Amino acid sequence: MGANLLPAHPKPRRFSSRGVVIALVSILAFAVVYGLVVREYEVEGGITTNDSTVTDPGFLAVAKPTDFDARTGTLTVTFEFDVTDPELLDDGDRLAEGIRVVIYAADGTHDLKFPEGEPIGNAEIDVGLAGQVYAYPLDTYAGFFALAVETYERQAGGINETTGTVTSALDVDTSISGWDIKATLMQEGEYPTAFLDLRRAFSTKAFAVVLVAMAISVVVLAFIAAVLTVTNRRRFEVALLTWNGALLFALPLLRNYLPGSPPIGAALDIYVYLWVFVFAVTSLVLMLIAWSQQRKADLLEEHAKLEGR
Repeated sequence: MGANLLPAHPKPRRFSSRGVVIALVSILAFAVVYGLVVREYEVEGGITTNDSTVTDPGFLAVAKPTDFDARTGTLTVTFEFDVTDPELLDDGDRLAEGIRVVIYAADGTHDLKFPEGEPIGNAEIDVGLAGQVYAYPLDTYAGFFALAVETYERQAGGINETTGTVTSALDVDTSISGWDIKATLMQEGEYPTAFLDLRRAFSTKAFAVVLVAMAISVVVLAFIAAVLTVTNRRRFEVALLTWNGALLFALPLLRNYLPGSPPIGAALDIYVYLWVFVFAVTSLVLMLIAWSQQRKADLLEEHAKLEGR
């Protein structure tokens, strides 16, 4: 009898050796997991690339990805150009000949012109990548861009006449937060080409998994409590009904915290989150049924006592 009363009537007591062991093991496990996550975070979001295949180019382009929109598959790239052939420059840093830079990408061609007598500049373009955002957080994207450089002269009537080609090299640098980028540089004939592969960083995947696991955990607990209550294994309490109702508002907010904000209807919703909502609503309905049943029993009992007087 006394043992059964302990959970309902707690009292101060020392930790047992078993409790100390469990606490130490839990702390150690958390420290290991924390260390692994921090280690992965420190090395993620970077870019890996091989060396350029051109050793002595006359023109160098460094592509720096600055942003990526997974919903539209658009990669924003800043190109920094540098003329390394002194014959293409005057006595200073201005062009002795007009230079035309053509960037070929999967979504089209981008034509950039730098007139004679002007300094070489930079350019920002959008490159389309192929991928499926609905596979979040395991979605991957792939694409490419190639570079062609030529000199030109502006003729009468505004016509630009090509006067030659320039040996060019392409490099890819920097990274985008939340994404791991792999760039493979190849020399496709006269055109240096960069093939890109993007995938979400480890912290993004881990954060998404943790949030989904949290949503599943609280809903499972709510469902278990509802089942115990509706089967009269536990007495109904108003706090349980409040908890179940609050879940219906908390779950959408929890989903909005997913990094990258995947669109509604992603695989994550179909396989997991939709069912989390279903079980949350089911728990609330079961709790209302339990309230109705137990409240009815209480009223009947009160009525029987009044009639027995």
